[in-house]
Amino acid sequence: MTEQRKRKKETRLTPLGRFMLALFTMVITAVIGALIGYSIIGTGDPIEVFMPDTWIHLSDVIVRSLF
Repeated sequence: MTEQRKRKKETRLTPLGRFMLALFTMVITAVIGALIGYSIIGTGDPIEVFMPDTWIHLSDVIVRSLF
């Protein structure tokens, strides 16, 4: 009985909490990957990653290469 009292209560995330944590981690990873790919591997300015014109141009290039 004394061992049970000494154990700390474990906190667990609910399924929604786990989903939100996974979603947040994926978004942060995607943003960091885009910044590294565009600014370090490519020759662009890191701020341009967040501009819609960059993503419109990227989608145009992908669509043209497919069709």
